[in-house]
Amino acid sequence: MDTELLDSIIYLGIGIIAAGIVHIIFIWLKKKAEQTETKMDDLLVYSLGWPLVMLAFFIPFFLAIEHLLSLYPQLQWIADSKVLASGYILVGTWIIATFVDGFLNTYGMALAEETETDLDDRIVEILQKIAKWIIWFIGFMYILSTFNINITPLIAGAGIMGIAIALAAQDLFSNFFGGAVIITDQPFKAGDRVLINDVLGDVIHIGPRSTRIITLDSDIVTMPNTKIATSIIHNYSMPNPQVRIQIPVSVSYAADINQVKCVLSEIIDEAVKTRPDVIAPDPKPTVYLMKMDKSTMTFMVTVFASGFLYNNIIQDYMNIQIVERFRKEGIIIS
Repeated sequence: MDTELLDSIIYLGIGIIAAGIVHIIFIWLKKKAEQTETKMDDLLVYSLGWPLVMLAFFIPFFLAIEHLLSLYPQLQWIADSKVLASGYILVGTWIIATFVDGFLNTYGMALAEETETDLDDRIVEILQKIAKWIIWFIGFMYILSTFNINITPLIAGAGIMGIAIALAAQDLFSNFFGGAVIITDQPFKAGDRVLINDVLGDVIHIGPRSTRIITLDSDIVTMPNTKIATSIIHNYSMPNPQVRIQIPVSVSYAADINQVKCVLSEIIDEAVKTRPDVIAPDPKPTVYLMKMDKSTMTFMVTVFASGFLYNNIIQDYMNIQIVERFRKEGIIIS
């Protein structure tokens, strides 16, 4: 057997084996990625899997073709002409289209898990089709240019159409990718209490275009994802749902400071024991003399709620205990 032909067969075999190994590796990585909470690793595995499998096969495949053409001089024009270059462009376009399709598909899956409607699935399908058409159009233009075909009229027409589509869907795409940032970066999730641009409430829906928040007054506020992606977000549910509650207590200068601090310490210690359902024992509550005015001294009682929903409940409970205990001790609240 001719050496060049043997080399071609070897290269082809290497391509098949390499593609199989890469495919097996990515199956293993996919299982590992599914065990994690973040979607970023799923995105990378899904998006890079098939492109790398194709690369592992086609690189040795093209080397095999080049060696095979050396056996047949009459077919050398294939290697010297633009046919082989068009093949490279075709494979490259396929790889890029697969990567983008994997990106959009993985993000769509993550987004669908956060929503109850099928609107996000439809948007993802539309974006996948648009992205594929654009990528394959660009690849086709490159192939035509290699054959010295004038592509200016096609590019001009596509440019006008692209500008029209971009202007019409500018907000849609910006909000869509803003939602992608929210899903991948996870500054919050459904059920978290957040403060975004003076809007305080609980996240009830993360959609492809917007996020809905129910405020403490039971109003629904809908915020565009692109605006959220550029805003400062305060998440009261992370890293844990505990919330610090500060209760100021003002007394006159006639009150004994040590007695006031001792009584307040007893009140909060008893509150931790009697209301463990709403008051967290750790971090420990504290009492400090924080402010002195002309006629009053202000002590600050700090306790931690076990959840952000218990703020008003704890303040009501603590205020009642302080008033009743101060009346018994003869301490006058100013």
